[in-house]
Amino acid sequence: MADPSTSHLNPVVDATEETDAFDALGGLYEESARLPFREHLEHHSVRKAVGDVTGLDVLDLGCGSGLYTRRLAAWGAARVTGVDCSAGMLATARAVERARPVGARYVRADATRPVTDGAEGTADLVLSVYVLCYARSERELTAVLTTARRALRPTGGRLVAVTLNPDYGRGTAYYAPYGFTLTQPDEREGAPVTLDATLPSGGRLHVTAHWWSRDTYERAARAAGFAGTAWTPMAVSPRGRELLGDAYWSAYLRAPQALILEATAL
Repeated sequence: MADPSTSHLNPVVDATEETDAFDALGGLYEESARLPFREHLEHHSVRKAVGDVTGLDVLDLGCGSGLYTRRLAAWGAARVTGVDCSAGMLATARAVERARPVGARYVRADATRPVTDGAEGTADLVLSVYVLCYARSERELTAVLTTARRALRPTGGRLVAVTLNPDYGRGTAYYAPYGFTLTQPDEREGAPVTLDATLPSGGRLHVTAHWWSRDTYERAARAAGFAGTAWTPMAVSPRGRELLGDAYWSAYLRAPQALILEATAL
């Protein structure tokens, strides 16, 4: 799941410290990955969903600061390309790559347009974490899914996308025990959904995504050329249960704020 001068498909992030905006964007996203629901639930669920990536060509669409791009490389992918439209996010991703090289390549591009920098029609897997839910219209949602489909090789490719759960827990404070709140003014397709989170450092994430029904996601995936779709629930890692206990996770698991959408090519 941005550089103010680039596409609206990237979330808006507010930083409380007066640092360079681009540094703050990447730094806050890196820090947010350590929140319990991201570390022990999202990461674990994505790892299970992508499966064995050994030797695969993988595209991380909407890679942000490169968190999952690096993880895909660590999980054994042969070639990993991260794509994002935010210069600030990519600056962080490239700085991390220079400091701790994993062989990841980063390309600046808009998720609504085909990736043409050597990454079209070659990927075995496209991973996209918190990108689809930033589409402001069904047309844009279809465009992002079309970008993913065109990045995949003609047959046998797969998309794994983490997106806002259409049935997430309503009520502003539902997710407060997990470190964030969600606010949605109405239930129409494309309605804005605002996430607010305060990180341990004091930095604040203020992100506005959009709500889409399962039917809309699935219709957009078909229009983009995917043959089939499936929804996978989030699962807590054994370590997360050990550290925080089942009671901590019970409300979240009844209505997780995110789900995994998997789509397959013909």
